[in-house]
Amino acid sequence: MKNLVLFLTCTLVLLSCKKKTEKEAPDQETVKEWQIGKNEYNKVMDGEERNFLVHVPQSYTGDTPVPLLFMLHGSSGTGTKFYNISGWVQKSEEENFIAVFPTALKYPIVENNNNLITKWSIDGLENQIPPGYPIKDDIPFFREMINWCESQFNIDSKRIYVSGFSNGGAFVRTRIIDEMNDVFAAASGGNIGFEHTLTITGYIMPFFQIIGSKDDHILDYLGIQELPLYANDLLQIPEIATQIDNLKVSLSIGDSYTENQVVPKYNLITWDNDLTGSGNEYKLLIVNDLRHKYPNGNNNPHNVKATDFLWDWFMEYELP
Repeated sequence: MKNLVLFLTCTLVLLSCKKKTEKEAPDQETVKEWQIGKNEYNKVMDGEERNFLVHVPQSYTGDTPVPLLFMLHGSSGTGTKFYNISGWVQKSEEENFIAVFPTALKYPIVENNNNLITKWSIDGLENQIPPGYPIKDDIPFFREMINWCESQFNIDSKRIYVSGFSNGGAFVRTRIIDEMNDVFAAASGGNIGFEHTLTITGYIMPFFQIIGSKDDHILDYLGIQELPLYANDLLQIPEIATQIDNLKVSLSIGDSYTENQVVPKYNLITWDNDLTGSGNEYKLLIVNDLRHKYPNGNNNPHNVKATDFLWDWFMEYELP
């Protein structure tokens, strides 16, 4: 009898312990690595520790798929900087989408006395750093961020977009529109700068470019005081005409264009003669009096916001 009582007592203790352990174990289906608002991550991706911020709007519930947007900073910038200044956090709250702000790796830049500054792995980065210095390809980083976001959020995989400023825009132009046209539906990249044409296979992304009439980076390169707003005058500048032509050839777009002139604020030039018949287009927004900045409504005298132009335009496109 004593043995039976001892057996029953031990059994109850074991069952109690097992039940408590099971209760404390987290439900894997409910585990998440994010909260509403700002989230910062340092994750090893493709062998490197990478930093990126993710903004989750208050309205996100996970019940329906939402778009995903990436904002790429320029040289020496960070994801945190553009989280704070780009305007995409506010637009995310207005329109209910997930916004991601990654940070590039640092490289010694020759013209800056080999000081380490953040740079995306653009086509041509090898000419800016000491010979033989290793370059880490950022394309796998972006693919892993997208995979991670899709594992955490209910993402509309046909509505993933990217906007880049300066060096970030160069990465979009020289790498993403060619190498990631299987995941991004449309792209934007600031600054003039397209030294060669691309041979894009498969889906050709619509492209939206934003420049300032007083961007010192462009003006110093051209040796002029200010960019003209109107297309006819702009295309009289050989360097700009060549680079626009390179971009149109890469995107398989013809020469005809239209203009939406809102003087003195901006001029929006649209080339939509898509030679592939898929509805592709190239837009160039020239913001009057804007310097080398990503227009956020506070950094230019005409209160132009890139997000107001880009979000509505992005929503016109999804992956086929």
